[in-house]
Parts: sequence; C-alpha cells; structure tokens
Amino acid sequence: MSRTRYLDLDDRTEDVRQLMRDRPREGRDFMEKYELSWVYHENALEGMVLTHAELRQAFDPTGISDSSMVHTYTEIRNQKAAIEYVKHEAKSKQTKYTQTLVKKLYELLYQGLPNRMPVALRRDMPLHRTYFHDIVQPVQIQPGLEQLFDFMNSEEFHRLHPIRQATHSHHRFMEIFPFSDLSGKVGRMMMNLILIRHGYMPVIIHSMDRQKYYDGLRLPATQFGHVVMDAMDNSLDNAFRYFIPGWNEMSRKRAASE
Repeated sequence: MSRTRYLDLDDRTEDVRQLMRDRPREGRDFMEKYELSWVYHENALEGMVLTHAELRQAFDPTGISDSSMVHTYTEIRNQKAAIEYVKHEAKSKQTKYTQTLVKKLYELLYQGLPNRMPVALRRDMPLHRTYFHDIVQPVQIQPGLEQLFDFMNSEEFHRLHPIRQATHSHHRFMEIFPFSDLSGKVGRMMMNLILIRHGYMPVIIHSMDRQKYYDGLRLPATQFGHVVMDAMDNSLDNAFRYFIPGWNEMSRKRAASE
C-alpha cells in the first residue's frame, strides 16, 4: 500500500480532528449521525436493510410498538452497545487483542436475541453464508486465532502503520472466520477498535460497496487494504461536507486543477 496514501489519510484525519476540537458541539452532532450510519451499514452488509425511521424507533426509550420488530430492534441496539464498548476499549492502554475480547464482542452482538447459543467456535464449513472467500477448516480456527493475537500483540505489529494493522488483522480474522454467525460484525468491530485507538474515524463499509468488500476479502491482504482506505476516504469526505459548506464544489475545483 502506498506510503503517500497513508500520509494523505493521516493529514486529512488530523484536519477533521481539528475541526471537531474547534467546534465541539457540531463534532458531537456529526458523530451521533455518523454512528447511526455505522449501525445502518453494518446491518446492510449482513443483508438487513433498515429505514431511518426503524433505526430511530429502535433507540426510542418509550419502547417498541410493533412486536414483529422486536428481534430487529434488539440487533440494532446490540450493534450500538458493541460500538460503545469498542470506543471505551480504544481509550484503554491496557487492552490486549485476545480471544476474550472477541468473545465479548460476540456476546454483546448476540445479547437478548431468541435461540441464543453460547459462544462457540465454528465446527463446520457452512455452505450457505453471506461471504464467499476461502475460510480455514474448523480444526485450524483455535491455532489460527492464537497466532493472530500473538502477532497483534507483538512489537512487529505495533511498528506497522495503524491502517495496515487494521486491514491485515481484519483480513486474517475473516480467513479464520471463527463463528458461524457474526464473524463479519465482530471482525469489523476489531478493525475499528484499532483505528479508533490510533485516532482515526471508524471505517464504515457502505452497503453499496458490499460486493467490493466481499471481493476484497478474496484478494491478498495488501490489496484488500485499498478497500478499507477507500472507505476511510469516503468517511473523511462526509466529515468535511458536514463541517465545511460548499465542500463538494471546492473538491471538484481542486480535482480539476490537478
């Protein structure tokens, strides 16, 4: 992956951080909307497309009026709970990347759902699943996770650029695919934990880029990294559009002059 692109994303990220420091109220409002978008697209990636009204209703403290939506709203609230947990863990200097952390994310995403199963590693090779990249055999899952977390807690890993840390570890986690259900959601939460810890905005893989993301998982980790950086570019553009009126026009003029 291009060092120049890393530097560009770093510079643009710092510009957004500065805008949020200078305008804290707008920053909080932006992040509230951004996290709502995060919940929407996370579920859309897994095949559950929601309306804005459904998202808002899920977080309504007065309760759920439509009993047929209880399961859906529980999933939405779980997603928000996992986001809050990741944000909290990202602030801690003590957090290590472990199987315990992964299981905690899984439990948060599964809490309160009917027919909930205890956290257990995958024991089969599912034929019908959302993802189509190659995944390891069940017998390779436990040693694969141990090797991955050993690497993620190593000095070698910490010397990598944070974006590379996030993309390479996510790519490998998705190859291991530890759970029959929720591996994608858990894996993306882990990826964003790394990014948030290093001061980046969480990456949202938009639903319209669903196939691009799936296809990227079938490529080598370095090439998959471009999918994540494209998503990060899009997130930063959204932030600039929010804070700077006329940002789209400014961007078009800059692109035309280059």
